[in-house]
Amino acid sequence: MGIYQYGDDNTYSAEDYIEEEIPPAEGVKPNQLVSGKVPKGDGVLTIGTLLPQSGDLAFLGPPEFAGVDLAVQEINEAGGVLGKPVKQVKADSGDGTPNIAPSETDKLLRGGADAIIGAASSSVSLSVIDRITGAGVVHFSPANTSTAFDTYADNGLYFRTAPSDVMQGSVMANLVLGDGYDNVALLVRQDSYGEALAENVTKFFEESGGTVVSTQLYDPNAASYSAEVSEIAGQDPDAVVLIAFDETKKIVPELIEAGLGQK
Repeated sequence: MGIYQYGDDNTYSAEDYIEEEIPPAEGVKPNQLVSGKVPKGDGVLTIGTLLPQSGDLAFLGPPEFAGVDLAVQEINEAGGVLGKPVKQVKADSGDGTPNIAPSETDKLLRGGADAIIGAASSSVSLSVIDRITGAGVVHFSPANTSTAFDTYADNGLYFRTAPSDVMQGSVMANLVLGDGYDNVALLVRQDSYGEALAENVTKFFEESGGTVVSTQLYDPNAASYSAEVSEIAGQDPDAVVLIAFDETKKIVPELIEAGLGQK
């Protein structure tokens, strides 16, 4: 995993590369093998995209949709699949508030999707994974990191390219310790993504000799985060690990006001 640092001129360069291993699962369980009734195909490969067009992760949507569009274009320019062009059906995953993903997933399944790409959010994917894999359809995410997927009963149909939080937690812990911080506080989005990553950051940080002085979970829809920030400030940490989405831009000013900004 590469660690990049932005400069004052808004350009960035690689500062460090950290290698970690994800511990192997204790064997593959029967409910993780391809099983169940596989739907009969119609001879046309149809890709469904369940990606964020709205919500806190909407800024991720355009490049993710563009990636799928490019892949479909290149496949079709090369002759398609089984001599037929690949089709695409699109849907909005949202961010879980409100939870529109299940109904959007149903739209993709009705549209004949053979594989569904998305969601970006781990929590959103967890809300639809049973719908997708239960229909015998491949479920693939370019962004899910929650450890909940590590051994999920997915009938062998769930895949992702983002590393599990087991790895990301270790990388974050090593990065913070490498920067010289021994006592940290965690301010964490209360959802599948935030809680799983926080758990692994804490585990690896403490195993390496660091101390987590406070862990504060917050509601991403809250109007203010002053209570959580005040609690952290009272513990006087060396650094704060913030695990957040778009609400970061509201949280950081509160951290700075509480004297927890970069010195």
